[in-house]
Amino acid sequence: MRAEEVLSQRYFDREPLNASVPEALEIGLRLEKLRVVSRIRSIPPADLVALGLDWFLRGAVNDLSDIEAPWDQYRGSGTSPEIPRAEVVLQQRFITREQLKASVPLELQLPHRLAMYKVSNRALRKVPVADIVAVAMDRWLRLMGF
Repeated sequence: MRAEEVLSQRYFDREPLNASVPEALEIGLRLEKLRVVSRIRSIPPADLVALGLDWFLRGAVNDLSDIEAPWDQYRGSGTSPEIPRAEVVLQQRFITREQLKASVPLELQLPHRLAMYKVSNRALRKVPVADIVAVAMDRWLRLMGF
C-alpha cells in the first residue's frame, strides 16, 4: 500500500523511525517550511517523512507524476543553494548530525523496507540506514521545492 493511501485513513498504527541525519541538510527545517508554506500545519512532520521515504523506496521518479493528490500540489520555490546535496555531505569524513525521529505508519513497514533496500543493493551494504534516510529525504524535499 502506498503512503498516500495509508495517510488518507482516519486511524492507523504507528512505529518509530529514528535516523541520525547530517545537520547541513536541514531536513527538520525544510519539513517545517513545507508545512508552513503549503498551509498544511495540521499534518505531522512524521507523515511527511513517511511520504518521502515511501516515494524513495518505490523507485524515486524525479518528477511529481508518482506522487498522488493532494500531496503533489505542495510545491516550494526551490531548495536553497546553500544546502548541499546529501551525497556530497555524506562523503565528508566528519559529519555533524541531528536526530530525525518520526512515528511512521506501521502498515508501510518503512524500517523493514529500508533494511531490505540496503541488503538488496550490494554497494550499500556498509552504508548506515540513517544515510539512506538522509539521501531519500533530501531528494524528496528537493523534488518538492524545499
